[in-house]
Amino acid sequence: MMQCSIEPKRRFFSTATHPSRLRYAIGAGIAAILALFVCAAIAAEPAISARNARIRLLPADLPLAGYFELVNQGKQPLTLVGASSPAFKTIHMHLSTEQNGKSTMLMIEGIEMNPGETLHFTPGGYHLMLMQRVKPLLVDDQVPITLKFSGNQSLEVMFKVEGAGAQ
Repeated sequence: MMQCSIEPKRRFFSTATHPSRLRYAIGAGIAAILALFVCAAIAAEPAISARNARIRLLPADLPLAGYFELVNQGKQPLTLVGASSPAFKTIHMHLSTEQNGKSTMLMIEGIEMNPGETLHFTPGGYHLMLMQRVKPLLVDDQVPITLKFSGNQSLEVMFKVEGAGAQ
């Protein structure tokens, strides 16, 4: 009895002999890399939003105050640690307080926000102290300010410039 074994003929498609497969492989690789960048960008953005962002304009080169509401929409606490803007050389976070009939401002290094919490930056409370304007500002100008959070997270917010009498 004779045994016969037949193996199927295997075909190897190389990218050299089939350029369309090379294009497909490159395209799939690029798509995977882009998907990773998008996921990383989404993960890096804090689940936080700002509203009612405004700057109170004062004459000359007096320091200005920035006010807004900050909402932590995420499931983790966030800590606001600072701010920056191309429109100002320096920005500090301050808290205005009154003790024994005397008003004072305390410089704040960080403010922790629990999930679901809203933080109000208002006259007489927390505010951004905007110092050393880079150029003159006018009422109704829009000024970008980047709020910085622990963990290298940030949020760019457009602040509207309002007159000195605005609340």
